[in-house]
Amino acid sequence: MNRSLRIGLSIAISAVFLALAVRGVKWSEAADALARAQYLYVVPMVGITWWTLLIRAQRWRLLLRPVGTPAMATLVAATNIGFMANMLLPLRIGEVIRPVLVSRKEREPLSGILATVVLERIFDMFTILFLFGVSASAVAVSDDVRQWGYRLFGLAVVVGGVVALVRWQESLALRAIRTLLRPLPHQVAEPVDHFLEGFVQALEILDSPLTFLQLLGWSLYLWMVIALIYLCGLLAFQLPVPLIVGSVVVTAVIAIAVSAPSAPGYIGAFQVGCTLSLAIFGVSKSDAFAYSIILHVTQFVGVVAAGLYSLAREGMTMRQLEEVSESDAGAAEG
Repeated sequence: MNRSLRIGLSIAISAVFLALAVRGVKWSEAADALARAQYLYVVPMVGITWWTLLIRAQRWRLLLRPVGTPAMATLVAATNIGFMANMLLPLRIGEVIRPVLVSRKEREPLSGILATVVLERIFDMFTILFLFGVSASAVAVSDDVRQWGYRLFGLAVVVGGVVALVRWQESLALRAIRTLLRPLPHQVAEPVDHFLEGFVQALEILDSPLTFLQLLGWSLYLWMVIALIYLCGLLAFQLPVPLIVGSVVVTAVIAIAVSAPSAPGYIGAFQVGCTLSLAIFGVSKSDAFAYSIILHVTQFVGVVAAGLYSLAREGMTMRQLEEVSESDAGAAEG
């Protein structure tokens, strides 16, 4: 699938999500909810957003141990810029831009750094599904929601099993994958092979039980801090939702929703996640949509501000960032 088609598909998916999110919204009620909101809570929400970016950089440094020891300042800058790129550029290219920036700055192999981003997502998935499972057992949900929870947990187990197999049977896994790559053109097979070598190298982090537990701890810490943002939103709108359990449920459902392909900034997917999660607690779609607007705008502004700050500190321009996405990042994706 070429780049233009993928961009068009992601925008179409976002449009469908947004249409689902606004369906049934009573705009006068949504406007009233926005008028009643206590916007003082926006300040801690932005601050917590910056805090989550720092936590992501700290966890990433732990994941990078088998690959190298990048400076913390480099990881913070790359994380800020990468997540800003996810907000502004298509195809979540920021997930590739930040490894490229670290590789350039620290002169470390790109394939190994890219692989740690995949590991990040695996740990995030386990953590989110764990939180979703805990939340589903703590609140009354429909059988359909609970069944989806079981299915997603099963998917996590399968992915975890594949990762464990690749680590424990490294040579066998690489031989099998290289056999599958053999019929493919060299320009396709070679970058995939380099990435897999880097991924296997990054998996060495799982050999240490202590490091594995540290990564789980960092992941739980990250997502509970993210939940604080949604808790502040519940307070701002004075929604009839239990603060701790409610913020965890909202965090988990939104994280699952925005994992789907979507336009830059997770437009549509974010709104669907808010309306679905708050519906569990009986919050009207109008109030939930108003909530989603403020939460989305707040995080967008926080992430973009952090990214622009780091971009200036690194002496880069937005045009140079786009060039990275079109050259190094494009090659890494291929």
